[in-house]
Amino acid sequence: MRVLITALAPSHLLCMVPLAWAARAAGHDVLVAGRVEVCAVARQAGLHTADVAVLPVESLRPRGARPFPAHGWRHPWELRVDQVLDGCLAAALSFRPDLVVCDPIEFAGLVVAGLLGVPAVVQRWGGPGTGGAGVLERAREVLGDFCADLGLGAPGLPDPVLTLDPCPPSLRFEEAEPGRPMRFVPYNGSHPVPDWARRAPRRPRVCVTLGLHGSTVAAQDGDPAQAEELTARLEAAVGALARRPDVDVVLTAPAALHRRLTGLPGWFRVVERAPLDAVLPGCSLVVHHGGTGTAMTAAVHGVPQLVLPTDHPAWAACADGLVRRRVARRPEADDRKNPDALARELDILLGPNPHRDHARSLAGEIADQPSPARMVPVLEAMG
Repeated sequence: MRVLITALAPSHLLCMVPLAWAARAAGHDVLVAGRVEVCAVARQAGLHTADVAVLPVESLRPRGARPFPAHGWRHPWELRVDQVLDGCLAAALSFRPDLVVCDPIEFAGLVVAGLLGVPAVVQRWGGPGTGGAGVLERAREVLGDFCADLGLGAPGLPDPVLTLDPCPPSLRFEEAEPGRPMRFVPYNGSHPVPDWARRAPRRPRVCVTLGLHGSTVAAQDGDPAQAEELTARLEAAVGALARRPDVDVVLTAPAALHRRLTGLPGWFRVVERAPLDAVLPGCSLVVHHGGTGTAMTAAVHGVPQLVLPTDHPAWAACADGLVRRRVARRPEADDRKNPDALARELDILLGPNPHRDHARSLAGEIADQPSPARMVPVLEAMG
């Protein structure tokens, strides 16, 4: 079987890597097609790739008889698909996949599957809030004319034959559309495991991280407003932890972000990249922004969480689910940038509290879900 994988962003691909490994281990051919930054992460994971060029918006031309709107505005989802479709389709035509696996909002993968007449499988990211209630219907509304121009008849974007959901049942929102359960297996990139991470800490260890996507945004490679909000939260967390010399602090921050953080205590461990899957088992707490990969890696290892989301919908939804499941605390919005308020949260989460028991219970629930390897025969039956 030949499996084509598409993902919108590097952080989206990370959670798909274990399924890709499982397919490869079963003897199937796997190709990741996507933007340069997505393919770089795929190659680091040992997967074959096809880099897809992102065409400039000004170079795009109508794909059918329908002209572009006179006012010049096109929905961002349509632009996003249009910019990469030629490259994705060329890679697919060369690879000749039997099956396309895509993340919930990488609609180019669904378009390619429809044009090639092969089944598509959607893999969700794993956290609460990625159930995508209504996402496909909304995408069909937005991309309806675009799909018609490509010759895709009703309903336009094809229905996935299967949706894989790595979110454990007790963390899933009630309104989430049904999916096939699959265990979340953490993959945070391939990095050396530091010596200190292989030893049990002598003091409670707290990891502070913005994950892959959050760190990229905070380093001002994206939305400036979100960068400012994330940085303010990170600085507040650092300020709160600076008062706790009884705690072993691990701060993950790329160089561009690290340079903007001043006054870090000398006893902080600052690492540019760390394999969270190897670091978090030794932690008593993780402080983060609500990213799915970080949240679910902590959940796998039964680590309580202090979540400081911005108004980013995915991060806010993830925080909602974690708090509802009682594995995390989330301060009020203004307190997320207040070192005094965060110091009080640390006192609660590093002392006797029920969140640790709930986190361990959630870890057990995740371990009971079927592994990605057990999903491969399901994919074989569809491809």
